Amino acid sequence: MSDQNNKRRREQEGTPADRLTSLHDDLLISILSFLSVKQRVALSAVCSRFRRLLPSIPRLDAFRLDVGLPFGGVDVHKELTFPRALIHQCHVIFPDYIPKSLVQLVVDNLVEVGVQNLIIKETSDNERWLDASGKYCSLFDIKSLRILSLDNIQVSEYFNRPVSPLGCAFLTSLKMESCFLSDGFLRNLFASCPFLETLQLIRCCAFELDTEKLSFHSASIKHLIVFQIDMLPSIINIDVRAPQLESLMVDVVDRLRIEAPKVRNASFLLAIEPPADPRGALMKLFGASFRRRTAWLLLNSSKIPNILAEAEGIDQFNYPKEYAMIFKLDFTLKDQSSTTILTELLKKCNDCNTKFDIHVDPTRMQMMCCTEKARDGKHLLHGSTGLELINLQMKMPTRIFERFLSNRKKMKKFKDTGLEMLRRRISKKQLVDILACEESLFQISSSIDNCIEMKI
Repeated sequence: MSDQNNKRRREQEGTPADRLTSLHDDLLISILSFLSVKQRVALSAVCSRFRRLLPSIPRLDAFRLDVGLPFGGVDVHKELTFPRALIHQCHVIFPDYIPKSLVQLVVDNLVEVGVQNLIIKETSDNERWLDASGKYCSLFDIKSLRILSLDNIQVSEYFNRPVSPLGCAFLTSLKMESCFLSDGFLRNLFASCPFLETLQLIRCCAFELDTEKLSFHSASIKHLIVFQIDMLPSIINIDVRAPQLESLMVDVVDRLRIEAPKVRNASFLLAIEPPADPRGALMKLFGASFRRRTAWLLLNSSKIPNILAEAEGIDQFNYPKEYAMIFKLDFTLKDQSSTTILTELLKKCNDCNTKFDIHVDPTRMQMMCCTEKARDGKHLLHGSTGLELINLQMKMPTRIFERFLSNRKKMKKFKDTGLEMLRRRISKKQLVDILACEESLFQISSSIDNCIEMKI
């Protein structure tokens, strides 16, 4: 009755009838679904009914678009369309080289739909031709972006370029895998994205002109992965300064400087190739230096995650686990004994050439020069001032693991080796107390395949 009165009143006043609001909800939702996100939000601000219907507008959890020139020469410029719906995640695949005008058309559509979670991948095997920061593909200028993932993409536009603002100021997460990047791009990224919390650089190539340093200076970053960075020149320097940093995974490179005051725990990962007998590999872990690009350092502000068991661990980076024996040692940085052993392990990286300066709460680990002592692994477990059992996980190829379990003599030698290492760093009374407790120092992992867990 009230609608009829309103209609009659408008006709009497000579005001045009509002036909849009008089439509049924289903029909109105269908009409609104053709508008962009920006237009929908603007329209919802002028009408409470539109605001109420906004959550009912079609939403796609994931939308995948394979971009390419179809066989037969079809005009893809006219046929390329994005759905007019709220897109939670958009996955765009560029199979090979395509015209720059088509790339620009894709970017324009991404801007139009207001995409927030975007995945861009180039599948070309020859070279990375798509430049995410170039004239025809300015992905970093999409203002609506919150999460961005790039695979096999260049960002050479920021190569040796002064700081200039990026358009994605509200970006919170960036993942780059097998991409070209530069220190100049990272400076622009941190200066332009004050809300960036997660950054993952996996198997990326970084080229520097005037510096050997890759810097991560950010007041907002909380989670950082720098894994298997293949850079030129070969001697590299990674500098991390992040007051809010909660977790870090980084290659142990020639020069490593980290300022992370929230960090309390650490893990040291090492891959030994070719795989050896478990006892021999354990002796090698504590007795020899490590060749380049075989060790990683993990820092955490909370309980250390079991990355050998979780899907988000090192396995996701396709390390040749079938051919290498992977060690993981956990440390509590509050304990002087733990810190001493971790420091000695870091000294042995890159054939004893690693220089590191790590500031964590409440510890500072520093090694500014290589000494003869750093080359001698026999002292590694000596000099500990307190008792801290170090958790060790030792993951190995299936064939070695099965062969080891079937040989009781080798298992006994392996246990004796671990026990001897523990005996060398504690008093006799402490050893008796540890052996008297019910907790086992050696066990086959129940959560990780082909893994032995022990405490030393």
